[in-house]
Order: sequence, then structure tokens, then C-alpha cells
Amino acid sequence: MNYLIDEFPKEYEGYLINSGFKTGILIAECMVDPKVSEEEKLFIAFRMLFGKGVPPFDIAIKGLRWFLSCGETSSEDPSEVLFSFEKDHIRIFSAFMTKFGINLNNQNIHFFEFIALFNDLRKTAFADVVHIRSIKPKDMKNYSRDDKAQIMHLKHVFALEPKYTEEQIQAIEKFDELYGDTN
Repeated sequence: MNYLIDEFPKEYEGYLINSGFKTGILIAECMVDPKVSEEEKLFIAFRMLFGKGVPPFDIAIKGLRWFLSCGETSSEDPSEVLFSFEKDHIRIFSAFMTKFGINLNNQNIHFFEFIALFNDLRKTAFADVVHIRSIKPKDMKNYSRDDKAQIMHLKHVFALEPKYTEEQIQAIEKFDELYGDTN
């Protein structure tokens, strides 16, 4: 898919999809909710993405992966979590207003468009927080004691819980082993 010349998709393999960015965010948040079982996550995600016309499981799971990766193949490391749509919603909302003049509260842009813009939120408070979360102790070897203390304090203030529990990571790896990319 070429974002410059192709229309954003409204279906996957003949099944209509709910393509709005809010659907994508809700699905992404559902998929990392530790209070929801893995089976429930898929059921909820399929219903949100496809509505009442949920395709057979093999098509639905491929469609879900395709949608969440915006039509791309993703090699994202599920153990490194640098943002949360739920916890960073104010900073994300503000970043879209500041950077693009888009009020996400009264827009219904396609999820693919949202992610394309989301990936370009440099020089915003949201990007600053993500940067703070990404700093590793080895990156601070040349920092002063006060700077290290300040960064550690900010890392604590803006900390997120792990995106996945160890059990969920094992379940994801097992799932990928059994149902990995079948293309």
C-alpha cells in the first residue's frame, strides 16, 4: 500500500473493518490489558475490528495483525514499552494539536493515517516523555550525579507498567510459533 496514492482500506479480504483511529487505540489497549484473558482479547478485538461480520479465525487473526501494523510486517519487541495510549492520552492529544492542528476529539481519521502522524510527533511533550522512558543507565555514564538523579526521578514519574507479563510474552511466542506468519 502506498499512502501517497492509495486510499486507506475500509475492508480486509472482503470483510468491512472499523478503520477509525479510536478503534485501533481501543484494540491496542485491549490487547495489553492484563485483566482480560488471551481468548477474550481476540474475541473483543475481532468484534471491534470487524463488527458483526467477523470472518473465520485464520482470516480474522491475519486481519488483526495487518490492521495493527498498518498493513506492514512488524518486528516490534513486545517487551519494550515506551508509551501507553491510556496513560499518555493528554500528551498525545496535545501533540496532535500542537504538531498538526488536529483535534482528535472531533476527528475520525483512519487508524493508518493516525499512526503515520503519531510516528512523527517529535519536539512535543509526548516525545520528551518517551525519550525519558527510553534512557538506559548505560546511556547516562557521562552525566553528572545531579542529572542522573533528575532523570531517574523523571523515569519514576513517567514509568509505565510492563506492557506484557512474562506469562503473556510466553503465550505470544507460543502463538507465533503455532500461527506465525502464514504468508
